[in-house]
Amino acid sequence: MKRILTLMALLLASLVLASCGNMSNSDLEEGGKSLATFSYAEDVLLYQDEDGDDGVNPYSFQNVDTAPIDDQTSAVERAANECTISYNATSEYYDSDADMWRIDFFTLEQSEQGTLAAVGNRQSVYMSGDGITQLVVYSE
Repeated sequence: MKRILTLMALLLASLVLASCGNMSNSDLEEGGKSLATFSYAEDVLLYQDEDGDDGVNPYSFQNVDTAPIDDQTSAVERAANECTISYNATSEYYDSDADMWRIDFFTLEQSEQGTLAAVGNRQSVYMSGDGITQLVVYSE
């Protein structure tokens, strides 16, 4: 489980850094919201050795019927059907090569110094562009 957490933290940090300089006008959703990218193939490789781990769920999902995802908002709404943790923030990622979405659910808290930090549990929901869940990963 610690391996998953470490890999998730490294992956999240690298994706955030990579997406900062890797965005164009086509990466902006209506209303100016940016859409970060990720590699579904790389994420799956992280979890293939973790099959059977309580934090990785490759089966038994709520989203099993087609409901095409048009934008970040519909992706978050659809992924929320799979979320089993309390959260007050999300991060949305899209892999255009695989037509896959990753929605991360987590809790942000503000410190006394005014900085925001993720605390507690995190859950990532992976869905195809047609809205069918492919994988759910839970980490602490």
